[in-house]
Amino acid sequence: MAKHAQASQVWIGIGHADGMLKITVTDDGRGGADSGQGTGLRGIERRLAAFDGMLAVSSPPGGPTVVTLRIPCPVPGQLIQR
Repeated sequence: MAKHAQASQVWIGIGHADGMLKITVTDDGRGGADSGQGTGLRGIERRLAAFDGMLAVSSPPGGPTVVTLRIPCPVPGQLIQR
């Protein structure tokens, strides 16, 4: 993120609930990230889809950028509800 967004700080949050692993990456960069442009975010989105995961990007001009990844990750014996 720092390379393209000119960010000076990045925050990472990791949690698990309802059979999903959730990873959130937030930066204080200039914003404007778009998963439809280039190959970086699109590649992550494609890889997550292979595991029924998803990628959400919020990156208004001026920032901040928030990228959220959700990956199915049930606790043994727990069913995933869709």
